[in-house]
Amino acid sequence: MIYIDRTGHIPDVAWTARADNLTQDLLDAPDTAARNKIIDDNQGIWGELKDFLLGISQNKCWYSEARDAYAHYHVDHFRPKKEALGIDKKDKGGYWWLAFQWTNYRVCGGAGNVRKGAKFAVKANKANQPTEPIEDEIIHFLDPCEEEDVLKITFNEHGEITPITATGWDNQRTLYTIESLNLNFKLLKEKRKEIWTKCSMLLKETQNLMAQNDTAPSATRKGQIKEKIRQLKELVKSTSEFSATAKACLQSAGLRWALQIAA
Repeated sequence: MIYIDRTGHIPDVAWTARADNLTQDLLDAPDTAARNKIIDDNQGIWGELKDFLLGISQNKCWYSEARDAYAHYHVDHFRPKKEALGIDKKDKGGYWWLAFQWTNYRVCGGAGNVRKGAKFAVKANKANQPTEPIEDEIIHFLDPCEEEDVLKITFNEHGEITPITATGWDNQRTLYTIESLNLNFKLLKEKRKEIWTKCSMLLKETQNLMAQNDTAPSATRKGQIKEKIRQLKELVKSTSEFSATAKACLQSAGLRWALQIAA
């Protein structure tokens, strides 16, 4: 998971106008059944934004950073439309007024979105009406659109996503997110492990070359170091698949030069 910065990204005017009209229809609807019908009759509208949303994330899933390993893409409603299942798996009330709000959308691989379903546990200040601010909610899910949230996770040499902390609320949120989104799905772990292994080998090779060059400077060796560093920088670029895993590998080495690349 990496931070998804939506700054400067806005859907086209025609789509936004249609979505705003549908949101107004929801607000004017007399009851839940009428609102659900509006949502059901217009399910295609969020799918129209898939390419736009993928463009923000360099064609990667917003939760897993995968392009192919997490199955085909879905447009996920971060806060579910019709029902929101709490920790006790009981419905606490969906966010129907956000059904056509693009800022509530996230791109998610099918393996994760199917597992997520209507899960959305709120610890405190649950919003149940459009007039109640969602910003006040204390939620269990980590959100890739919140820069602080992506700092709560890391990866290991087995390709597993893990919490940064061993206890506490951040640990609970991370474990809930991993389980609810199937983020340690077998194929995902295998792909991350491949990246970790590649990054680790480049790290060792680069460090060895640096040590040799420090003892016996060589123009040839300097060129080899430059190429290794270029490859490491490519792995951590936001456009690269599983770049967060590569960064975690670099950080785990504890080498100052590697930390600078990961920064």
